[in-house]
Amino acid sequence: RYLEYHGVKLVRRFDANSYLCLTKAMDLHDVARGRGGLEEALARVSAPTLVMGISSDALYPVYQQCQVHDVLRDQGTASEYVEIDSPHGHDAFLIDLDQVGSALSRFLSDVDKSEPR
Repeated sequence: RYLEYHGVKLVRRFDANSYLCLTKAMDLHDVARGRGGLEEALARVSAPTLVMGISSDALYPVYQQCQVHDVLRDQGTASEYVEIDSPHGHDAFLIDLDQVGSALSRFLSDVDKSEPR
């Protein structure tokens, strides 16, 4: 029902060609491309980082989120990984707000406590 409801809503709001362009852009996005690889691209990140993976996400699979977290951590960046357990795929970040919000609140609170005053 969720996908059907949002599919009908999407058809009303988006031209089909616009949607094709957006989904192609998402499919082709690669943070490492043109930046010397993942390690070099993430070497610029110095802020504490929360990486969230979603167990059923086919667009950005858990193994990719784990790679990002591992590279950040190995480079000395404070990085935390949280996996959201959800059957809702990529949309889980919009649906499973309790899990996402809880992880984000905890992370931001920890960052706030560690910042010098």
